Amino acid sequence: MQVEQQTLVANEHPFKVTGYWLDQVSDFGESVDYPVIVICPGGGFTYHSGREEAPIAMRFVAEGMHAVVLNYQLETPTSQVYPWALQQVGATLDWLTKQAATHHIDTNRIILAGFSAGGHVVAAFNGVATDAKLRAKYQLDQYAGQHAAMILGYPVIDLNAGFPTSVAERDKITTDPTLFATQKLLTANSKPAFVWQTVTDELVPPINSLMYVQALTQLGLEVEYHLFGSGIHGLALANHVTKKPHKTKYLNDQAAHWTQLAVRWLQLQGYLHDEN
Repeated sequence: MQVEQQTLVANEHPFKVTGYWLDQVSDFGESVDYPVIVICPGGGFTYHSGREEAPIAMRFVAEGMHAVVLNYQLETPTSQVYPWALQQVGATLDWLTKQAATHHIDTNRIILAGFSAGGHVVAAFNGVATDAKLRAKYQLDQYAGQHAAMILGYPVIDLNAGFPTSVAERDKITTDPTLFATQKLLTANSKPAFVWQTVTDELVPPINSLMYVQALTQLGLEVEYHLFGSGIHGLALANHVTKKPHKTKYLNDQAAHWTQLAVRWLQLQGYLHDEN
């Protein structure tokens, strides 16, 4: 495996990506193009959680996927998250498309994964990038490439549904009402999703994921949803790998199954483990 760190630029806003590239296997006797998962970590739009970066990337690398961690725009005293985060996702897909031959990427199998705040970025992109008018409005037409599906873990979906907890905090993320509620951005052209959360999430109310899943099903889009009966927010892998030291609340035997369930869903959707 090769690890590559790059600084990309989207409309004069630089951001960092880290690629985890699978090596070609000499015994295969031919080259193989692999799917890639692009991970947008959580962190409340104020930081990027390391627990949702390399550990999750390595879990999917182990399943035969390249992985890229995208450090999207955070809120700062002088800048909101949007629209820059949307353009950074677009620029990342464009970069992957241009790197396809170099790194043996199957550009038809690009999966976006977002956790918590990163889930809002991914869900918003899923709506905007698949709607011709919104794609033009947010200047995504300049970027090549598209995603095939999404994985959302305990995602922020609607900025007026419990997180953030005030209008002032919401307005640090964006003052654009079009982007407040990502479930309202979905169309029949949007991409399918695997979504998971816990019913006892204390930070992002589960109504967020429920609203998104309901919107997907009403549009007839493929979706698999798992609402686990207990567990705190920000479980990441929910096992010892992402458990904070001396904090057993980050362990959850039931929720830890989400990675196996997501992998199986990707297989059933045809995005992983090509049988040809």
